[in-house]
Amino acid sequence: MRILGFIGILAMLSGFAPPPLHAQTTALPPKVSSVEPVESITLGSSAATLPGPWKFAPGDSPVVNGKPLWAQPGFDDSNWLPMDLAPKTGSIDPSYGTPGFVSGWSEHGFPDLYGYAWYRLRVRVTDPGKPLWIKMPNDVDDAYQVYADGHYVGEFGDFKPQGVKVYSARTFSFPLPPPAPDGTMELAIRFYMTAGTRFLSLDAGGMHEPPVLGPASTIRLLQAADDDANFHFYLGSIVQALLFLLVAPLALWAWFKRRRDHTLLWLFLALVISPIVFGLILVGNLASVISLGANQILGNILISPLVLPLWVMFWWNWFGLRSKRWIPRAAWLLWLARVAAEACVRLPTSGHNIVPRAWMAGCNSASVALLAALGVLLVVILVEGFRRDRTEALAAAFPILLFEFSSFNAYFLHTFGFSGQFYPFGIGFSIAAIAQILMVLVIGALVLRRFLHNQVQEELARQAVAQELEQAQELQQRVLVPEALQSPFFRVESEYRPAQTVGGDFFQTLARPDGSLLVVIGDVSGKGISAAMLVAVLVGAARSRAKENIAPAAMLNVLNECLLGRSGGHFATCVVAELTPDGTVRIANAGHLPPYLNGEEMRMDGSLPLGLSGETEASTTAFTLQPGDHLTFLTDGVVEATDAKNKLFGFERTRAISREPAAEIVRQAQSFGQQDDITVLGIEFAGVAEPI
Repeated sequence: MRILGFIGILAMLSGFAPPPLHAQTTALPPKVSSVEPVESITLGSSAATLPGPWKFAPGDSPVVNGKPLWAQPGFDDSNWLPMDLAPKTGSIDPSYGTPGFVSGWSEHGFPDLYGYAWYRLRVRVTDPGKPLWIKMPNDVDDAYQVYADGHYVGEFGDFKPQGVKVYSARTFSFPLPPPAPDGTMELAIRFYMTAGTRFLSLDAGGMHEPPVLGPASTIRLLQAADDDANFHFYLGSIVQALLFLLVAPLALWAWFKRRRDHTLLWLFLALVISPIVFGLILVGNLASVISLGANQILGNILISPLVLPLWVMFWWNWFGLRSKRWIPRAAWLLWLARVAAEACVRLPTSGHNIVPRAWMAGCNSASVALLAALGVLLVVILVEGFRRDRTEALAAAFPILLFEFSSFNAYFLHTFGFSGQFYPFGIGFSIAAIAQILMVLVIGALVLRRFLHNQVQEELARQAVAQELEQAQELQQRVLVPEALQSPFFRVESEYRPAQTVGGDFFQTLARPDGSLLVVIGDVSGKGISAAMLVAVLVGAARSRAKENIAPAAMLNVLNECLLGRSGGHFATCVVAELTPDGTVRIANAGHLPPYLNGEEMRMDGSLPLGLSGETEASTTAFTLQPGDHLTFLTDGVVEATDAKNKLFGFERTRAISREPAAEIVRQAQSFGQQDDITVLGIEFAGVAEPI
């Protein structure tokens, strides 16, 4: 199968143009009476193209004495058809857009010919002083063997009795045996084309450029120019592949950061698939490492059809069209159908026919229709995206539509003669490469736009949250500030340090008219606004019932009722203590840390935290304080302080400092490593006031 035709491009890129053929023709005595005149060529140090007209015959030669008869000198080919390989003015390769293209035998009366066919040409070199070489065309379908005067010269492809293995076409040159003493030589070329090639490229069959005859040094220059032109043809695709391989890891990294959003995963897959396709083309076309059949199976049947569905999935996710689930389903159904159609058309290149040949034209048309249907899906996505974000849809429209156009470039080129290949600075860029590079650049710009927009939105949201937290902190400070306490019996000090802006600890010291003191201290599970809201509820309930002569256990029941049904999964530990002027203390505990009395942890029964059960069963502990006794109430933020080595502050350290002032206890816990809200409440009994 042909890759591209490069006679004109060679001259542009290498600065070397083959010298014109000397149209000097003389008649020679034929070796057989029916043999036609030969073409006379004067070479010197230059080379000459061999447009013919050549003689052409379909089918394969009979073998006589182990040699093909149609390759022998003097064979009568007068009844063979003439085949002119001179390119017409303005002719363009319908697959690659390169100039100097010659239509194959399918356009010369043999539309259904595949398998073997032969070309023959008689030439006479008037100055055969140097060894001659022949450079075969860069664009052929599909494999060939070259003979000169009946001698096998070389081949492109692998001809074996069990079949022919073909490769993507590229330039090859072969040394020729010396011509006859009079300079005459009969060239014969045996071609083989697979059954599927007719449906893979228009104007298929045989040679699409004339061979070139000349001395070895000149032919080597021509071949080097062909190889250089081939490389330049793919430079644009190499640039595209490198760009995609640079961007793909960034897309994958970004997806790992936000795995719930699969948009960037589809982008990564779309970016990776194109270099894989190009790599197969490059390896197959420039190095002949992979046979044409294997290249067709891997590239055109299994991998290339994935390109459009992956872009469909990316843009479907990008524009947030997840409610229209029929789009991805349609894309993957069309992909499966296209894989099947491509398999029917392309598997014959590897010798596997899965449908009758009469069906292959229909399969080829079906593949084109399915490709168009995938393009329609992209247009539908663009229209829906325009309704959601006009700016993004308009930015994406040009590269998407250009990419769709490039998918049908061969058909537009064949119909309108429009070339889809450009050579800025000698670098070949196809419309497909340009479209996909533009698409990646547009996607980069859209990603940056969304990032900046999200940053602005997130900053506004952070400011709103910060303002709400500031207001919540101010409200919580007002709620937690205990009433001014002027008591001749008790000296009270308190310290509160939330781990975040607002916390879940709460405390109150409420004086009653009779001089008694009600102490409430607790800890709501969790942190943040939700915990702070429950703190406000509990503190409000405690204050509203504090002036009543309510026992500590009853107060716990009141607070428990406040939490039931509104805690949202939170619970609260709490200690309620009542201290009377005569030093009597009654304490009820709901899952909280017991207080410390004169540096020792009190032993007391507890119950479930608040908010877990409909009724609390807190028992009450009673004892009497002596003048100078010191009670310390605290939350678990002190005990659970953790240092850099992950060691806890612990109960022993807490007990050792429990008689310290509240501010000192908080300081030591914070310097150790605060992890949770810290509240410390210290109460010292001054004793019963003596009457004046």
